[in-house]
Amino acid sequence: MKNTPSIIQKLGFNADDKVVILHIDDIGSSHSSNVASFECLDYRIASCGSIIVPAPWFLEAVAFYKKFPKYDMGVHLTLTCEYNLYRWRALSSVDPCTGLLDSEGCLWRTTEEAITNVTTIAAETELRKQIQTALDNGIDVTHIDTHMGTVMDPKFLPIYLKLAREFKIPAFLPKVTRPLLLERGFGKSADFVLEMFQKLETSGVPMLDHIIIDTGGGYEDKTAYYYKLISEIEAGLTHLLFHAAKISPELCAIDADSAEWRNQDYEAFINPRLKECIKDNDIKIIGYREIRDYLRTND
Repeated sequence: MKNTPSIIQKLGFNADDKVVILHIDDIGSSHSSNVASFECLDYRIASCGSIIVPAPWFLEAVAFYKKFPKYDMGVHLTLTCEYNLYRWRALSSVDPCTGLLDSEGCLWRTTEEAITNVTTIAAETELRKQIQTALDNGIDVTHIDTHMGTVMDPKFLPIYLKLAREFKIPAFLPKVTRPLLLERGFGKSADFVLEMFQKLETSGVPMLDHIIIDTGGGYEDKTAYYYKLISEIEAGLTHLLFHAAKISPELCAIDADSAEWRNQDYEAFINPRLKECIKDNDIKIIGYREIRDYLRTND
């Protein structure tokens, strides 16, 4: 029986090509992240990114985006705000009965708290509001993904998939295995998730062959770190994410622990060494717009 072509083959690549989405997370979370992220996109190593719509610097990100509306931009769906003193609230409600808000009236600091407290009805309303707010502000949304992984939990996963269908946009969806689910703490729901993802893949929903997401933390030479990661990428479709922000008093005040390594991410992705690495390893860079446009054309 002939195998169904993969998404990269449908996009015109060969099955053994190394096709990579180089993705910036947390755009809109600060002025420092906005300046760095759009500079990285302009340098054209990073191919796309996603915006935290409830975050305080969302509108500045919109203003940057409108200077060149061809930026490949998604919505970083969020039910959490992890910082100690730098907080953001839900867009859809201030009603405590929704479970969206902690005692300070802000989104929960941890994924575990959000999963425990946020009702599925409230989550769907809030996540839809985030996508619609981005659209209403002129963002041509190319995809959705998840802040801190929260909406990938089995409690919210059906909502995440429903919204992708509703707005006709691809969702960040990695192929999963039982060992990976156990490693990520989804042991109790492994069968449910595996069955759902198998059905998605069989139905032709685009899936990522590989993900490189554990890129936080500081390194003596983070450009060298990313050089190694990129040079070791395998055939198929890979999503590699990073968090760009320029070091500043603002960034250090938000979270001193992550400020330096976010700045290292920024510096790495405007470094010509990574462009050389991509060329030397015959890496094919795409964003989510190519996938979205294919899905809409072939619906």
